[in-house]
Amino acid sequence: MTEGQDRSSERKVDGLILHELGQEVVLPAGARIVTQGEAPEFFYIIESGKVKVFRETADGIRTELTELAAGAYFGEVALVTGQPRTASVEAMEESRLIKVSKAEFDHLLDHNPQLSRHIINQLSQWLVHGDRRLESEVVHQVKLRQISWFDYALMIGLSIIMALVVNIYNDNKIPLIQDWGKGAVPEIALNQALEAYQNNKAIFVDARKSAFYNQEHIKGAMNLPLILFDLMYPLFRFTVEQTDTEKNKAIIVYGGSFSRRFDLELARSLKSKGTERVAVLSPYGGWSTAFPLEGQKPKAPASLPLGIPGYVEWLPVGIFVLILIPPIRRSPYLSVACRLILGFIFISFALSKIMRPAVFALNVVDYGLMPAWGVNLWALVLSWAELVVGLFLILGIRTRAAATLIGAMNVIFIVGLVNAIFHHLPINCGCVGEVGEPVNWWKVSKNAGMLVMCVQIFLYDRFFVLDRGGFTLRERKI
Repeated sequence: MTEGQDRSSERKVDGLILHELGQEVVLPAGARIVTQGEAPEFFYIIESGKVKVFRETADGIRTELTELAAGAYFGEVALVTGQPRTASVEAMEESRLIKVSKAEFDHLLDHNPQLSRHIINQLSQWLVHGDRRLESEVVHQVKLRQISWFDYALMIGLSIIMALVVNIYNDNKIPLIQDWGKGAVPEIALNQALEAYQNNKAIFVDARKSAFYNQEHIKGAMNLPLILFDLMYPLFRFTVEQTDTEKNKAIIVYGGSFSRRFDLELARSLKSKGTERVAVLSPYGGWSTAFPLEGQKPKAPASLPLGIPGYVEWLPVGIFVLILIPPIRRSPYLSVACRLILGFIFISFALSKIMRPAVFALNVVDYGLMPAWGVNLWALVLSWAELVVGLFLILGIRTRAAATLIGAMNVIFIVGLVNAIFHHLPINCGCVGEVGEPVNWWKVSKNAGMLVMCVQIFLYDRFFVLDRGGFTLRERKI
């Protein structure tokens, strides 16, 4: 029997026998029978074959609702309500259908109460089933959005354990707390130091890096950077012997940052070389307002190339533009791109810091925001945290928690950058050991872009994510 030929024999639909009904059509596998949103025209009965019913959003996210086989029917909801089709239907295999027009369908309901009751009963079951499915999906989505303390404990705990274990076997290992167990260094009060300065009774030595010293220092003070102590000490000793005609002047070390790292270590290094009268200025930052100063106009340090990660770091700036486009803003594919970009950046920067923690610790000191006891711990754990969280993002493991931690790192770094800019600190970002870019507003914008990427991942990442509910794919059955 060909398509379009009238049918007058009996049809059985879920146990109901119907007569002289519709037209027969044969459709190949993959053929679209009904399209979501179109005006309703026909009611369909499946004689043989199988079809699938699904809904699809504007950006292509498909939700499969059910599969129907021989004896089932579909299309009645839109005909009863007069509303556009609420779902699409496709043939899964070659299928033979009976196509009933709206006029025939209305006539059938008017003269077949048994079918009407059957359809009402079926619609009621679908509503109950739909409510349960909706509740299950809401619960599932809520669980995906939940972030437990275990997520953070897992990532932070891994970072701490790896940092401690690797530091033990690292040839460049550093103590967990600098100066732990070392003797106290004598301190001299600001007023006493000023009196000694005015009476020429002391030699003042700036322990900071040369860039800081050149920018501003106590007038007449010498510079002996701690990081170049072994190299510069012979020249320093010779200069002191030439200028210290009284042979009994005290050496007062200053420089000052919140960590006191350079001041204290330089004083101990001088004492280890036989210098007895060594003291550290206290409070650490008071010299900048009490003593006469000299220096040069602040200069931005030279920019050292970061390689491929440095170029990739510009990509977050472009995310600002994409975020302005609503469909792209909510795209899970953009979340995947953000995950891969952030993961690559943080892993690349972490690897160099992990192998040379002492260099990174000195970079942390330059920002002047970390107390002495926390510098080394921060340098060790932060490097591994960047690596662990970057790996979690790329692999899709607990990505919302990982995005939160990376966002927190970016907030801390932005605060440090802004503080350095306002205080005109002549430092590099310290992203990759000694290598880095000058601290400026461009660097701030890059990290702001990364922060926006973290927010996008937190809100919209749903593509191939391993979470407590297992792997979540963008297209999945509900």
